[in-house]
Amino acid sequence: MRDLLTRLCERVAMVGGAALLGAMGVLVATVIGGAFGRPLLGDSELVEFLCSVAVFAFLPYCQLRGSNVVVDFFTRPLPERARDGLDALMGVVFTGVAAVLAWRLLEGGLTASERAKRSMFLQLPEWWGYAIGVVAMLLWVVVCAWTAYESLRRARSR
Repeated sequence: MRDLLTRLCERVAMVGGAALLGAMGVLVATVIGGAFGRPLLGDSELVEFLCSVAVFAFLPYCQLRGSNVVVDFFTRPLPERARDGLDALMGVVFTGVAAVLAWRLLEGGLTASERAKRSMFLQLPEWWGYAIGVVAMLLWVVVCAWTAYESLRRARSR
């Protein structure tokens, strides 16, 4: 299961990397165009969308790799079994938080679709940005649950 999640998270993170490169390209085009009096219309909309895609796409990968911020000042002296148990507990809590965030993002996307919300300058539909975020968030929920399960299994085996 971990191998499957790793491959999936890596592919989603690659989409995030491409989105980040796209945002950088938009910024470069805006700066160069601005130097010639022809800035890119809607550049902030594109950068906002692409950066949000990047953030959502990186969350599952970081969770699976254990690359998120860890504050272990108080837990470092504890035995490994206790730390693994706390990691499992926090993984369950994090799964719940990620699920709530995914649900609210889905609600926001459905509302944007129902109201046919569009960006100001480029008139891009907003719902598809939400859709990408929801897919990445659902993957994050699965990854959070899996890492919690792994921590619990480690705690029980020690």
